[in-house]
Amino acid sequence: MDDDMGSGDDGGLRSLTGDTQIDRIVAVLDGLDDVPVPEHVDVYLDLHARLSSELNPEQRLRQAGAHGAP
Repeated sequence: MDDDMGSGDDGGLRSLTGDTQIDRIVAVLDGLDDVPVPEHVDVYLDLHARLSSELNPEQRLRQAGAHGAP
């Protein structure tokens, strides 16, 4: 993987994106080698949903019905 990934010298997560919350979400990929291959799709789907929610707050509002739908 890329040299920028993984833990920093201080034991903390190195910033990959400059956004701590996004880095935490993406960090789940660090453990992907320990997940059986047939389960990778579930990891990626969850990752996509979490990133979409974090990067597009309006989507969260629409999903919650905040757009005025009953």
